[in-house]
Amino acid sequence: MDNRDKKNIMIVALLVAVVFMSVGYALLSAQLDVKGTTTIVDPVWDVKITSISSTETEGNATSIDAMVENRFSAKFNAQFQAPGDKITYVVNVKNEGTISAVLNSITITPDDYADGFIVYTIDGLEVGDTLNVGETKVFTISATYNEEIEGTPQEEDLTKEITLILDYVQNK
Repeated sequence: MDNRDKKNIMIVALLVAVVFMSVGYALLSAQLDVKGTTTIVDPVWDVKITSISSTETEGNATSIDAMVENRFSAKFNAQFQAPGDKITYVVNVKNEGTISAVLNSITITPDDYADGFIVYTIDGLEVGDTLNVGETKVFTISATYNEEIEGTPQEEDLTKEITLILDYVQNK
């Protein structure tokens, strides 16, 4: 093979390579068209107390009544006979909305606590707790006839209707 044939073969090979590169570039540089659909759903605020029930008593404490008053509050009514009597209620709070919530405040009314004769404690719930979407928070509230108080309570001080109010706000 002479030089001229080699040059012709090289030219043909280069032309074939250019054609392949051009086709490859055209295929790889094609415009991509991606389509999609998005739906924005209105946020739903639905945090509520779903239940309250008496679960445990000590001494002669009795539960007269316990009920969810509205979405944000629950009432319970307990009776005590002697110092050390105690009753515990389990409360369920659920976030059925689409927005996470955080507990802003806990209020127990009346706030005079029967002049110290009855002491309240809440376990499993604190201000600042987050309640995520779909989550249920279970906590207890206990009422105890204070053993350390001196004096004799009035009859109305040993039977109290108490309201528990939970103030949730949107989690930032």
